[in-house]
Amino acid sequence: GRTDQIKTMAAVRDENVGGDHAEYFSVKGTIVFVRSTTLAYPGCASPDCSKKVIEDASTGQWRCEKCERSFASPEYRYIFSVNVSDETGQNWLQCFNEVGEQLLGCSANEMIRLQQQDETAFNQRIADATFQEFQFRCRAKSETFNDNTRVRISVMTMTKVDYVAEAHRLNKLIEAFSM
Repeated sequence: GRTDQIKTMAAVRDENVGGDHAEYFSVKGTIVFVRSTTLAYPGCASPDCSKKVIEDASTGQWRCEKCERSFASPEYRYIFSVNVSDETGQNWLQCFNEVGEQLLGCSANEMIRLQQQDETAFNQRIADATFQEFQFRCRAKSETFNDNTRVRISVMTMTKVDYVAEAHRLNKLIEAFSM
């Protein structure tokens, strides 16, 4: 497997990671906030497509312009941000469908249903995802929207922290500084 450089939140900010070109790195941090106002978008129900679909008010069908097909209901897909903090600072990381399912423990369809029908259960899933520590494999890339350029950090994968391996890694760093 690939071993990306492990960075701190401060290093990600200070080194302008992803400013010139897409860059991959890992960061260990704690999720301190899940932005839950917009968790998911209505996506195409075709297996090989994840484009956003638009509801046709006249038919009640959801239309995918890419596939040129209509569906009775969309397949919701996660896209949301989490605020992740470590001992040096914090950053907003963008999460997509697979990471969202892993973090929230259910499909985006289920979360949207909870948001509409069972606010208590919805809020509990968000609360359960908060203050969890993970190792995030990220991709940072500069993006321009409306003449505003900023670096977007996307989570590619996330895993629970292996504290034994992390202790060994930190011990090696300490030994490197011991003369």
